[in-house]
Amino acid sequence: MPAAAAAAAAKQDILYQLNERGRMQSFTPLYARPIFWTAQLIPLLALLGFAGWKIRQARIDNREARRIAALHHEAAELMRKLRRNDVSPREYYAEASRVVRVKAALARNIDPNTVDAETAADTFGLSADSRERLRRLFEQSDEFQYSGAHNGSERISPENRRDVLELVEHLHV
Repeated sequence: MPAAAAAAAAKQDILYQLNERGRMQSFTPLYARPIFWTAQLIPLLALLGFAGWKIRQARIDNREARRIAALHHEAAELMRKLRRNDVSPREYYAEASRVVRVKAALARNIDPNTVDAETAADTFGLSADSRERLRRLFEQSDEFQYSGAHNGSERISPENRRDVLELVEHLHV
């Protein structure tokens, strides 16, 4: 058994030479192995997906900002037109009701075409008298729009013009 003792001592020796063939380790650097680059595709695809999502969100936000800016511009333009004296009653009441719709749409962040007199009155928290004035404004606008004529004169009295302009100018949330 001296040979067995020598073999046991040799296995524990630091300089013991391995004669057994096990799994061979390669000295190829990690970045040169195909599995490394295959594994790098996962974070790359995640990064590209995240960047695409952020770009999409920015475009959606930009579209919404452009819509709001366009509504603000439309409201300002219509208010400028309401101050003119040379418009027909049909145009005047149509523009006045459109201003109310646009202002209510901006306050509620909805489509201006879905706003009616009650929605606008609720949006601005109007009193009973102002609600009635707003309802009359929408009725007169609808009368001109759908009948093509108005039961009365072809001009708006300065008092009616001032009343409508005052109502529209004081609509704030």
